[in-house]
Amino acid sequence: MQQDLSVVLLRHLKPILAMLRQTILTCPETVFSGEKLLVREHLYHSLVGMDIWFSQNPSHYPFHRIVDMEAAQMHKIAPDSISRRFLLSYLGQVEYKLAHMPMSTEKLLEKREMEGEEITYLDQCFIQMRHVQHHLGEIDEIMREHHLPLLKWQGYGKGMQ
Repeated sequence: MQQDLSVVLLRHLKPILAMLRQTILTCPETVFSGEKLLVREHLYHSLVGMDIWFSQNPSHYPFHRIVDMEAAQMHKIAPDSISRRFLLSYLGQVEYKLAHMPMSTEKLLEKREMEGEEITYLDQCFIQMRHVQHHLGEIDEIMREHHLPLLKWQGYGKGMQ
């Protein structure tokens, strides 16, 4: 049974997006935001990364549209305007962008150059899966430090739900 590459890719990306949504909705306020980098900053950083890398040409992304670049880079605490509502809306924009990404095998594997390196859309998706999973792990560490329940892992495959 051969499947389209986009089907396989999406069944690994969508659970990551679901984990982000669940974290935004259920994260206890005590670790969501505060006087240091907490869950909100990891979520914002992850969403900005996906927004950039799910673009057709990340090198030409309109960086001036990022609400707070320093917070997006996790160089400072995010402002109050980066609220749960804002993050949910931003997640919706990322989901929309992903839904409209060219998903044919040819487009996913189309080679182009970025900063002197060869890259494809598929590479961009893999980069973001790894990046966001890293930050979900960081969020788990914050939860663990505060003796709170860890994130519920979502993924594709038996025993991964």
